Amino acid sequence: MEHASHRSILADLVDLNVQMDLDAAMDPGELRHRDRHIGRELRHLANNPRSQLRYWLWRVTEGKGALPGDNAAKTLRLITLTLFFLGVVVGWVTALGVFAYDGTQPVNVVSVLAVFVGLQLLLLLMSAILALPRNLLRFIPGARLLQDFFGVLSPGRLAPVIARFLSSDSRLALEAALGRQKARHITYGQVRKWLILQLSQVFAVAFNLGALISCLYLVTISDLAFGWSTTLEFPTERFHWLMEQLAWPWRDWLGGAVPSVELIEVTRFYRLNGGMLPNGVKLATKDVVALGQWWEFLFMCIIFYGLLPRLFTLVFARWRFNAALNNAFVHAPGATQVLDRMNHAVVETAAVEPEARVAPAPEAIRPFHGKNFAGAKGHLVNWAGINMDESRLEDALRLAMGININHVLHAGGKNPIEQDQRVIEELRRAGDDVALIITVKSWEPPLLDFLDFLEALRTALGPQRLITVIPLALNYERDLVAVDSNDLDIWRKKLQGLGDPQLDFRPLNFEAN
Repeated sequence: MEHASHRSILADLVDLNVQMDLDAAMDPGELRHRDRHIGRELRHLANNPRSQLRYWLWRVTEGKGALPGDNAAKTLRLITLTLFFLGVVVGWVTALGVFAYDGTQPVNVVSVLAVFVGLQLLLLLMSAILALPRNLLRFIPGARLLQDFFGVLSPGRLAPVIARFLSSDSRLALEAALGRQKARHITYGQVRKWLILQLSQVFAVAFNLGALISCLYLVTISDLAFGWSTTLEFPTERFHWLMEQLAWPWRDWLGGAVPSVELIEVTRFYRLNGGMLPNGVKLATKDVVALGQWWEFLFMCIIFYGLLPRLFTLVFARWRFNAALNNAFVHAPGATQVLDRMNHAVVETAAVEPEARVAPAPEAIRPFHGKNFAGAKGHLVNWAGINMDESRLEDALRLAMGININHVLHAGGKNPIEQDQRVIEELRRAGDDVALIITVKSWEPPLLDFLDFLEALRTALGPQRLITVIPLALNYERDLVAVDSNDLDIWRKKLQGLGDPQLDFRPLNFEAN
Protein backbone atom coordinates (compact mmCIF):
# COMPACT_ATOMS: atom_id res chain seq x y z
CA MET A 1 0.00 0.00 0.00
CA GLU A 2 2.99 2.27 0.25
CA HIS A 3 2.88 2.57 -3.54
CA ALA A 4 -0.57 4.19 -3.45
CA SER A 5 0.46 6.93 -1.02
CA HIS A 6 3.44 7.99 -3.15
CA ARG A 7 1.63 8.38 -6.49
CA SER A 8 0.28 11.74 -7.53
CA ILE A 9 -3.46 12.21 -7.24
CA LEU A 10 -3.47 13.29 -10.89
CA ALA A 11 -2.05 9.92 -11.96
CA ASP A 12 -4.63 8.15 -9.81
CA LEU A 13 -7.47 10.17 -11.32
CA VAL A 14 -6.46 9.24 -14.87
CA ASP A 15 -6.00 5.58 -13.93
CA LEU A 16 -9.33 5.51 -12.09
CA ASN A 17 -11.19 6.58 -15.22
CA VAL A 18 -9.35 3.98 -17.29
CA GLN A 19 -10.20 1.31 -14.71
CA MET A 20 -13.87 2.34 -14.75
CA ASP A 21 -13.94 1.74 -18.50
CA LEU A 22 -12.38 -1.70 -18.00
CA ASP A 23 -14.80 -2.59 -15.20
CA ALA A 24 -17.77 -1.70 -17.42
CA ALA A 25 -16.98 -4.77 -19.52
CA MET A 26 -16.73 -7.13 -16.52
CA ASP A 27 -19.43 -9.32 -15.05
CA PRO A 28 -21.25 -7.47 -12.22
CA GLY A 29 -20.97 -10.49 -9.96
CA GLU A 30 -17.20 -10.65 -10.38
CA LEU A 31 -16.95 -6.93 -9.64
CA ARG A 32 -18.96 -7.28 -6.44
CA HIS A 33 -16.90 -10.14 -5.09
CA ARG A 34 -13.57 -8.59 -6.13
CA ASP A 35 -14.32 -5.25 -4.53
CA ARG A 36 -15.95 -6.73 -1.45
CA HIS A 37 -12.80 -8.78 -0.85
CA ILE A 38 -10.65 -5.66 -1.14
CA GLY A 39 -13.09 -3.76 1.06
CA ARG A 40 -12.64 -6.21 3.91
CA GLU A 41 -8.90 -5.49 3.86
CA LEU A 42 -9.56 -1.73 3.84
CA ARG A 43 -12.36 -1.61 6.41
CA HIS A 44 -10.19 0.65 8.59
CA LEU A 45 -10.46 3.29 5.83
CA ALA A 46 -14.25 3.12 5.53
CA ASN A 47 -14.59 6.72 6.75
CA ASN A 48 -11.94 7.99 4.33
CA PRO A 49 -13.31 7.39 0.80
CA ARG A 50 -10.36 9.11 -0.90
CA SER A 51 -7.76 6.87 0.73
CA GLN A 52 -9.95 3.83 0.29
CA LEU A 53 -10.32 4.51 -3.43
CA ARG A 54 -6.59 5.08 -3.88
CA TYR A 55 -5.66 1.82 -2.17
CA TRP A 56 -8.38 0.00 -4.11
CA LEU A 57 -6.94 1.38 -7.35
CA TRP A 58 -3.48 0.22 -6.34
CA ARG A 59 -4.81 -3.29 -5.70
CA VAL A 60 -6.69 -3.67 -8.99
CA THR A 61 -3.82 -2.22 -11.06
CA GLU A 62 -1.04 -4.07 -9.25
CA GLY A 63 1.27 -5.86 -11.66
CA LYS A 64 0.00 -4.08 -14.79
CA GLY A 65 3.31 -2.32 -15.42
CA ALA A 66 3.31 1.19 -16.87
CA LEU A 67 0.01 2.96 -16.24
CA PRO A 68 -1.49 5.84 -18.26
CA GLY A 69 -1.68 7.97 -15.12
CA ASP A 70 2.10 7.93 -14.74
CA ASN A 71 2.41 9.06 -18.34
CA ALA A 72 -0.06 11.89 -17.70
CA ALA A 73 1.87 13.10 -14.65
CA LYS A 74 5.15 12.90 -16.57
CA THR A 75 3.67 14.82 -19.51
CA LEU A 76 2.43 17.63 -17.28
CA ARG A 77 5.81 17.88 -15.57
CA LEU A 78 7.42 18.23 -18.99
CA ILE A 79 4.91 20.89 -20.03
CA THR A 80 5.47 22.74 -16.75
CA LEU A 81 9.24 22.76 -17.28
CA THR A 82 8.77 23.95 -20.86
CA LEU A 83 6.53 26.82 -19.77
CA PHE A 84 9.02 27.73 -17.03
CA PHE A 85 11.85 27.87 -19.56
CA LEU A 86 9.75 29.96 -21.95
CA GLY A 87 8.85 32.31 -19.11
CA VAL A 88 12.49 32.86 -18.19
CA VAL A 89 13.40 33.55 -21.82
CA VAL A 90 10.50 35.99 -22.32
CA GLY A 91 11.31 37.77 -19.06
CA TRP A 92 15.00 38.02 -19.98
CA VAL A 93 14.26 39.42 -23.45
CA THR A 94 11.65 41.85 -22.11
CA ALA A 95 14.08 43.24 -19.55
CA LEU A 96 16.78 43.59 -22.22
CA GLY A 97 14.37 45.71 -24.24
CA VAL A 98 13.05 47.82 -21.38
CA PHE A 99 16.51 48.44 -19.89
CA ALA A 100 18.13 49.04 -23.29
CA TYR A 101 20.76 51.82 -23.04
CA ASP A 102 22.93 53.04 -25.89
CA GLY A 103 24.66 55.88 -24.05
CA THR A 104 22.67 58.69 -25.67
CA GLN A 105 19.49 58.70 -23.59
CA PRO A 106 18.92 57.31 -20.08
CA VAL A 107 16.62 54.38 -19.39
CA ASN A 108 13.18 55.85 -18.72
CA VAL A 109 12.05 54.83 -15.24
CA VAL A 110 8.42 55.47 -16.22
CA SER A 111 8.65 52.86 -19.00
CA VAL A 112 10.18 50.32 -16.62
CA LEU A 113 7.42 50.89 -14.06
CA ALA A 114 4.73 50.68 -16.73
CA VAL A 115 5.93 47.22 -17.81
CA PHE A 116 7.04 45.64 -14.53
CA VAL A 117 4.50 47.25 -12.16
CA GLY A 118 1.48 48.51 -14.10
CA LEU A 119 1.26 45.62 -16.55
CA GLN A 120 2.06 43.11 -13.78
CA LEU A 121 -0.82 44.37 -11.64
CA LEU A 122 -3.16 44.28 -14.63
CA LEU A 123 -2.21 40.67 -15.39
CA LEU A 124 -2.61 39.80 -11.72
CA LEU A 125 -6.13 41.21 -11.85
CA MET A 126 -6.75 39.07 -14.92
CA SER A 127 -5.70 35.96 -12.98
CA ALA A 128 -8.01 36.94 -10.11
CA ILE A 129 -10.96 37.24 -12.50
CA LEU A 130 -10.14 33.84 -14.00
CA ALA A 131 -10.11 32.32 -10.51
CA LEU A 132 -13.61 33.57 -9.63
CA PRO A 133 -16.25 30.84 -9.35
CA ARG A 134 -18.78 30.86 -12.16
CA ASN A 135 -21.77 31.22 -9.83
CA LEU A 136 -20.30 34.47 -8.47
CA LEU A 137 -19.86 36.05 -11.89
CA ARG A 138 -23.57 36.66 -12.37
CA PHE A 139 -23.42 39.33 -9.66
CA ILE A 140 -20.61 41.24 -11.43
CA PRO A 141 -21.67 42.93 -14.69
CA GLY A 142 -19.42 41.92 -17.57
CA ALA A 143 -17.29 39.59 -15.42
CA ARG A 144 -18.25 36.43 -17.33
CA LEU A 145 -17.31 38.04 -20.64
CA LEU A 146 -13.99 39.21 -19.18
CA GLN A 147 -13.30 35.74 -17.78
CA ASP A 148 -13.85 34.13 -21.16
CA PHE A 149 -11.68 36.74 -22.88
CA PHE A 150 -8.84 36.54 -20.36
CA GLY A 151 -9.01 32.75 -20.46
CA VAL A 152 -8.00 32.84 -24.12
CA LEU A 153 -4.96 35.00 -23.26
CA SER A 154 -3.79 32.81 -20.36
CA PRO A 155 -0.29 31.33 -20.87
CA GLY A 156 -1.68 28.06 -19.52
CA ARG A 157 -3.46 27.68 -22.86
CA LEU A 158 -0.06 27.00 -24.39
CA ALA A 159 -0.14 23.51 -22.88
CA PRO A 160 -2.00 21.92 -25.85
CA VAL A 161 0.36 23.72 -28.25
CA ILE A 162 3.37 22.27 -26.45
CA ALA A 163 1.69 18.85 -26.48
CA ARG A 164 1.68 18.89 -30.29
CA PHE A 165 5.43 18.36 -30.21
CA LEU A 166 5.10 15.37 -27.87
CA SER A 167 4.32 11.75 -28.65
CA SER A 168 0.76 10.59 -29.28
CA ASP A 169 0.69 8.85 -25.88
CA SER A 170 1.66 12.10 -24.19
CA ARG A 171 -1.04 14.02 -26.04
CA LEU A 172 -3.67 11.51 -24.96
CA ALA A 173 -2.38 11.71 -21.41
CA LEU A 174 -2.71 15.50 -21.47
CA GLU A 175 -6.28 15.27 -22.75
CA ALA A 176 -7.10 12.88 -19.92
CA ALA A 177 -5.53 15.24 -17.39
CA LEU A 178 -7.40 18.27 -18.72
CA GLY A 179 -10.63 16.31 -18.81
CA ARG A 180 -11.63 17.09 -22.38
CA GLN A 181 -13.96 14.13 -22.57
CA LYS A 182 -17.45 15.56 -22.93
CA ALA A 183 -18.88 12.82 -20.77
CA ARG A 184 -16.82 14.01 -17.81
CA HIS A 185 -16.75 17.78 -18.19
CA ILE A 186 -18.66 18.36 -14.94
CA THR A 187 -16.22 16.24 -12.95
CA TYR A 188 -13.13 17.66 -14.64
CA GLY A 189 -14.24 21.28 -15.03
CA GLN A 190 -12.49 22.57 -11.90
CA VAL A 191 -9.44 20.38 -12.53
CA ARG A 192 -8.99 21.90 -15.97
CA LYS A 193 -9.56 25.45 -14.72
CA TRP A 194 -7.03 25.29 -11.90
CA LEU A 195 -4.49 23.36 -13.94
CA ILE A 196 -4.48 26.10 -16.58
CA LEU A 197 -4.25 28.77 -13.88
CA GLN A 198 -1.39 26.92 -12.22
CA LEU A 199 0.53 26.66 -15.49
CA SER A 200 -0.07 30.37 -16.08
CA GLN A 201 1.42 31.21 -12.69
CA VAL A 202 4.44 29.02 -13.41
CA PHE A 203 5.02 31.05 -16.57
CA ALA A 204 4.55 34.33 -14.66
CA VAL A 205 6.98 33.36 -11.89
CA ALA A 206 9.55 32.34 -14.49
CA PHE A 207 8.98 35.61 -16.38
CA ASN A 208 9.80 37.66 -13.29
CA LEU A 209 12.83 35.53 -12.48
CA GLY A 210 14.10 36.03 -16.02
CA ALA A 211 13.53 39.79 -15.73
CA LEU A 212 15.39 39.96 -12.40
CA ILE A 213 18.33 37.95 -13.72
CA SER A 214 18.48 40.13 -16.83
CA CYS A 215 18.37 43.28 -14.69
CA LEU A 216 21.25 42.08 -12.52
CA TYR A 217 23.18 41.07 -15.61
CA LEU A 218 22.82 44.52 -17.22
CA VAL A 219 23.67 46.35 -14.01
CA THR A 220 26.77 44.21 -13.57
CA ILE A 221 28.27 44.37 -17.06
CA SER A 222 27.19 47.88 -18.12
CA ASP A 223 26.98 51.37 -16.69
CA LEU A 224 23.27 52.11 -16.91
CA ALA A 225 21.98 55.65 -16.56
CA PHE A 226 18.38 56.16 -15.47
CA GLY A 227 16.08 59.12 -15.79
CA TRP A 228 12.40 59.82 -15.92
CA SER A 229 10.31 61.68 -18.42
CA THR A 230 6.62 62.12 -19.14
CA THR A 231 4.54 64.42 -21.30
CA LEU A 232 2.15 64.95 -18.39
CA GLU A 233 2.53 67.85 -15.99
CA PHE A 234 4.15 66.04 -13.10
CA PRO A 235 5.95 68.10 -10.41
CA THR A 236 9.03 66.56 -8.84
CA GLU A 237 7.42 66.47 -5.38
CA ARG A 238 4.38 64.59 -6.66
CA PHE A 239 6.55 62.08 -8.50
CA HIS A 240 8.59 61.58 -5.32
CA TRP A 241 5.40 60.94 -3.35
CA LEU A 242 4.33 58.35 -5.91
CA MET A 243 7.71 56.59 -5.72
CA GLU A 244 7.47 56.50 -1.92
CA GLN A 245 4.07 54.84 -2.14
CA LEU A 246 5.43 52.22 -4.51
CA ALA A 247 8.32 51.62 -2.10
CA TRP A 248 6.14 51.16 0.99
CA PRO A 249 6.84 47.40 1.33
CA TRP A 250 10.56 48.00 1.85
CA ARG A 251 11.07 51.71 2.58
CA ASP A 252 11.28 51.18 6.36
CA TRP A 253 14.06 48.59 6.19
CA LEU A 254 15.82 49.31 2.90
CA GLY A 255 16.05 53.07 2.61
CA GLY A 256 18.76 52.88 -0.06
CA ALA A 257 16.19 51.46 -2.49
CA VAL A 258 13.90 54.49 -2.14
CA PRO A 259 14.69 57.37 -4.55
CA SER A 260 15.25 60.70 -2.84
CA VAL A 261 13.85 64.06 -3.92
CA GLU A 262 17.32 65.09 -5.09
CA LEU A 263 17.70 61.98 -7.24
CA ILE A 264 14.28 62.50 -8.80
CA GLU A 265 15.00 66.14 -9.49
CA VAL A 266 18.40 65.59 -11.06
CA THR A 267 17.34 62.64 -13.25
CA ARG A 268 14.35 64.22 -14.96
CA PHE A 269 15.09 64.59 -18.66
CA TYR A 270 13.46 66.03 -21.77
CA ARG A 271 13.59 64.67 -25.30
CA LEU A 272 15.26 67.73 -26.78
CA ASN A 273 18.46 67.77 -28.78
CA GLY A 274 18.80 64.02 -28.51
CA GLY A 275 17.81 64.06 -24.84
CA MET A 276 19.17 66.24 -22.07
CA LEU A 277 19.24 66.44 -18.29
CA PRO A 278 18.80 70.15 -17.51
CA ASN A 279 19.48 69.54 -13.84
CA GLY A 280 22.34 67.17 -14.54
CA VAL A 281 24.77 70.03 -15.05
CA LYS A 282 24.61 70.59 -11.31
CA LEU A 283 26.24 67.22 -10.72
CA ALA A 284 29.95 66.97 -10.14
CA THR A 285 31.78 64.38 -12.17
CA LYS A 286 32.11 62.11 -9.17
CA ASP A 287 28.33 62.35 -8.60
CA VAL A 288 27.31 61.22 -12.06
CA VAL A 289 27.14 57.74 -10.56
CA ALA A 290 23.86 58.90 -9.01
CA LEU A 291 22.23 58.37 -12.40
CA GLY A 292 22.54 54.63 -11.83
CA GLN A 293 20.98 54.59 -8.36
CA TRP A 294 17.50 53.89 -9.68
CA TRP A 295 18.30 50.23 -10.29
CA GLU A 296 17.82 49.18 -6.64
CA PHE A 297 14.35 50.71 -6.55
CA LEU A 298 13.38 49.12 -9.87
CA PHE A 299 14.80 45.76 -8.80
CA MET A 300 12.68 45.81 -5.63
CA CYS A 301 9.61 46.80 -7.66
CA ILE A 302 9.99 43.70 -9.83
CA ILE A 303 10.31 41.55 -6.71
CA PHE A 304 7.36 42.99 -4.77
CA TYR A 305 4.97 43.71 -7.63
CA GLY A 306 5.95 40.85 -9.90
CA LEU A 307 7.69 37.87 -8.35
CA LEU A 308 6.19 37.70 -4.84
CA PRO A 309 2.52 38.11 -5.89
CA ARG A 310 3.02 35.46 -8.55
CA LEU A 311 4.61 33.09 -6.06
CA PHE A 312 1.59 33.57 -3.82
CA THR A 313 -0.87 32.98 -6.66
CA LEU A 314 1.12 29.92 -7.75
CA VAL A 315 0.84 28.42 -4.26
CA PHE A 316 -2.88 29.26 -4.19
CA ALA A 317 -3.50 27.81 -7.66
CA ARG A 318 -1.55 24.68 -6.72
CA TRP A 319 -3.65 24.28 -3.57
CA ARG A 320 -6.90 24.71 -5.48
CA PHE A 321 -5.70 22.35 -8.21
CA ASN A 322 -5.01 19.63 -5.65
CA ALA A 323 -8.38 20.26 -4.02
CA ALA A 324 -10.09 19.96 -7.41
CA LEU A 325 -8.19 16.73 -8.11
CA ASN A 326 -9.25 15.21 -4.79
CA ASN A 327 -12.85 16.25 -5.32
CA ALA A 328 -12.88 14.89 -8.88
CA PHE A 329 -11.27 11.65 -7.71
CA VAL A 330 -13.92 10.92 -5.09
CA HIS A 331 -16.75 12.08 -7.38
CA ALA A 332 -15.50 10.44 -10.56
CA PRO A 333 -18.10 8.43 -12.50
CA GLY A 334 -18.21 4.96 -10.98
CA ALA A 335 -16.43 5.86 -7.73
CA THR A 336 -19.67 5.71 -5.75
CA GLN A 337 -20.35 2.16 -6.93
CA VAL A 338 -16.79 1.04 -6.11
CA LEU A 339 -17.09 2.38 -2.55
CA ASP A 340 -20.46 0.74 -2.15
CA ARG A 341 -19.22 -2.63 -3.37
CA MET A 342 -16.28 -2.46 -0.97
CA ASN A 343 -18.24 -1.41 2.09
CA HIS A 344 -21.48 -3.37 1.79
CA ALA A 345 -22.04 -7.06 1.49
CA VAL A 346 -23.88 -8.54 -1.48
CA VAL A 347 -27.60 -8.78 -0.75
CA GLU A 348 -29.12 -12.15 -1.62
CA THR A 349 -32.91 -12.18 -1.28
CA ALA A 350 -35.82 -13.94 -2.92
CA ALA A 351 -39.20 -12.48 -3.78
CA VAL A 352 -42.21 -13.69 -1.85
CA GLU A 353 -44.52 -13.05 -4.79
CA PRO A 354 -43.95 -15.15 -7.92
CA GLU A 355 -44.41 -12.33 -10.43
CA ALA A 356 -40.74 -11.46 -10.71
CA ARG A 357 -37.44 -12.17 -9.07
CA VAL A 358 -34.14 -10.33 -9.14
CA ALA A 359 -31.05 -12.27 -10.17
CA PRO A 360 -28.63 -11.45 -8.78
CA ALA A 361 -29.95 -8.85 -6.37
CA PRO A 362 -27.78 -5.78 -6.77
CA GLU A 363 -26.29 -4.17 -3.73
CA ALA A 364 -27.72 -0.92 -2.49
CA ILE A 365 -26.52 2.28 -4.09
CA ARG A 366 -24.71 4.66 -1.77
CA PRO A 367 -24.68 8.40 -2.44
CA PHE A 368 -21.51 10.40 -1.93
CA HIS A 369 -22.53 11.58 1.54
CA GLY A 370 -22.26 7.99 2.71
CA LYS A 371 -25.91 6.99 3.38
CA ASN A 372 -26.91 3.58 2.03
CA PHE A 373 -30.25 3.06 0.31
CA ALA A 374 -30.95 -0.09 2.35
CA GLY A 375 -33.98 0.68 4.49
CA ALA A 376 -34.15 4.27 3.22
CA LYS A 377 -37.21 6.02 1.91
CA GLY A 378 -37.40 6.97 -1.72
CA HIS A 379 -39.40 9.00 -4.21
CA LEU A 380 -40.12 7.21 -7.46
CA VAL A 381 -40.71 9.04 -10.75
CA ASN A 382 -42.55 6.86 -13.25
CA TRP A 383 -41.39 8.41 -16.52
CA ALA A 384 -43.75 8.21 -19.52
CA GLY A 385 -46.14 5.86 -17.73
CA ILE A 386 -44.62 2.37 -17.48
CA ASN A 387 -47.63 0.08 -17.88
CA MET A 388 -47.45 -2.19 -14.83
CA ASP A 389 -48.92 -2.32 -11.37
CA GLU A 390 -47.02 0.22 -9.26
CA SER A 391 -47.24 -1.86 -6.09
CA ARG A 392 -45.40 -4.68 -7.87
CA LEU A 393 -42.79 -2.20 -9.08
CA GLU A 394 -42.31 -0.89 -5.54
CA ASP A 395 -41.89 -4.45 -4.23
CA ALA A 396 -39.33 -5.24 -6.92
CA LEU A 397 -37.27 -2.15 -6.09
CA ARG A 398 -37.48 -2.96 -2.38
CA LEU A 399 -36.16 -6.46 -3.00
CA ALA A 400 -33.46 -5.32 -5.40
CA MET A 401 -32.22 -2.22 -3.62
CA GLY A 402 -33.56 -2.40 -0.09
CA ILE A 403 -35.41 0.87 -0.64
CA ASN A 404 -38.92 1.70 0.52
CA ILE A 405 -40.81 3.79 -2.02
CA ASN A 406 -43.14 6.10 -0.10
CA HIS A 407 -44.18 8.42 -2.91
CA VAL A 408 -44.76 7.82 -6.62
CA LEU A 409 -44.76 10.71 -9.08
CA HIS A 410 -45.62 10.75 -12.78
CA ALA A 411 -43.82 12.80 -15.41
CA GLY A 412 -43.08 12.72 -19.12
CA GLY A 413 -45.09 11.00 -21.79
CA LYS A 414 -48.54 12.55 -22.17
CA ASN A 415 -48.18 14.62 -19.01
CA PRO A 416 -48.00 18.39 -19.63
CA ILE A 417 -44.82 20.35 -19.02
CA GLU A 418 -46.45 21.97 -15.99
CA GLN A 419 -46.73 18.51 -14.43
CA ASP A 420 -43.01 17.90 -14.98
CA GLN A 421 -42.24 21.21 -13.30
CA ARG A 422 -44.40 20.31 -10.31
CA VAL A 423 -42.58 16.99 -10.00
CA ILE A 424 -39.20 18.75 -10.07
CA GLU A 425 -40.33 21.16 -7.36
CA GLU A 426 -41.59 18.30 -5.19
CA LEU A 427 -38.31 16.42 -5.58
CA ARG A 428 -36.41 19.59 -4.70
CA ARG A 429 -38.31 19.86 -1.43
CA ALA A 430 -37.57 16.23 -0.53
CA GLY A 431 -35.00 15.77 2.20
CA ASP A 432 -31.41 14.82 1.45
CA ASP A 433 -32.03 11.42 3.03
CA VAL A 434 -34.72 10.61 0.44
CA ALA A 435 -33.49 8.60 -2.53
CA LEU A 436 -34.56 9.86 -5.95
CA ILE A 437 -35.37 7.06 -8.40
CA ILE A 438 -36.52 7.49 -12.01
CA THR A 439 -37.76 4.45 -13.92
CA VAL A 440 -37.79 4.59 -17.71
CA LYS A 441 -38.85 2.35 -20.57
CA SER A 442 -35.65 0.75 -21.81
CA TRP A 443 -37.11 -0.04 -25.23
CA GLU A 444 -37.67 3.66 -25.90
CA PRO A 445 -34.49 5.68 -26.54
CA PRO A 446 -33.78 8.68 -24.28
CA LEU A 447 -35.59 11.52 -26.02
CA LEU A 448 -34.96 15.23 -25.72
CA ASP A 449 -37.84 15.81 -23.30
CA PHE A 450 -36.31 13.34 -20.81
CA LEU A 451 -32.85 14.88 -21.14
CA ASP A 452 -34.36 18.34 -20.60
CA PHE A 453 -36.14 17.00 -17.53
CA LEU A 454 -32.86 15.67 -16.11
CA GLU A 455 -31.13 18.99 -16.78
CA ALA A 456 -33.89 20.96 -15.07
CA LEU A 457 -33.91 18.53 -12.16
CA ARG A 458 -30.16 18.82 -11.73
CA THR A 459 -30.40 22.62 -11.73
CA ALA A 460 -33.06 22.46 -9.02
CA LEU A 461 -31.26 19.90 -6.84
CA GLY A 462 -27.71 21.21 -7.13
CA PRO A 463 -24.57 19.33 -8.21
CA GLN A 464 -24.16 16.93 -5.27
CA ARG A 465 -27.56 15.18 -5.09
CA LEU A 466 -27.63 11.64 -6.45
CA ILE A 467 -30.22 10.82 -9.13
CA THR A 468 -30.68 7.16 -10.03
CA VAL A 469 -32.14 6.17 -13.40
CA ILE A 470 -33.36 2.58 -13.73
CA PRO A 471 -34.30 1.19 -17.17
CA LEU A 472 -37.07 -1.40 -17.11
CA ALA A 473 -38.31 -3.98 -19.60
CA LEU A 474 -41.62 -5.87 -19.61
CA ASN A 475 -42.73 -9.05 -21.30
CA TYR A 476 -46.17 -9.58 -22.85
CA GLU A 477 -47.54 -10.47 -19.38
CA ARG A 478 -46.22 -7.17 -18.02
CA ASP A 479 -43.65 -8.88 -15.85
CA LEU A 480 -40.22 -7.34 -15.31
CA VAL A 481 -37.54 -9.01 -17.42
CA ALA A 482 -33.88 -8.40 -18.23
CA VAL A 483 -33.23 -5.35 -20.38
CA ASP A 484 -31.87 -5.90 -23.88
CA SER A 485 -28.11 -5.22 -24.00
CA ASN A 486 -28.43 -2.98 -27.08
CA ASP A 487 -31.02 -0.84 -25.31
CA LEU A 488 -28.72 -0.60 -22.30
CA ASP A 489 -25.84 0.61 -24.47
CA ILE A 490 -28.01 3.33 -26.01
CA TRP A 491 -29.15 4.59 -22.61
CA ARG A 492 -25.73 4.33 -21.01
CA LYS A 493 -23.96 6.28 -23.74
CA LYS A 494 -26.60 9.00 -23.83
CA LEU A 495 -26.60 9.52 -20.06
CA GLN A 496 -22.81 9.42 -19.86
CA GLY A 497 -22.76 12.16 -22.48
CA LEU A 498 -24.52 14.48 -20.01
CA GLY A 499 -21.31 14.63 -17.99
CA ASP A 500 -23.10 14.39 -14.62
CA PRO A 501 -21.08 12.32 -12.10
CA GLN A 502 -24.06 12.22 -9.73
CA LEU A 503 -26.37 10.69 -12.33
CA ASP A 504 -26.32 6.97 -11.64
CA PHE A 505 -27.53 4.60 -14.37
CA ARG A 506 -28.54 1.37 -12.61
CA PRO A 507 -29.96 -1.48 -14.71
CA LEU A 508 -31.47 -4.27 -12.60
CA ASN A 509 -31.25 -7.81 -13.93
CA PHE A 510 -34.88 -8.90 -13.50
CA GLU A 511 -35.94 -12.34 -14.62
CA ALA A 512 -39.56 -13.29 -15.17
CA ASN A 513 -40.64 -16.26 -13.13
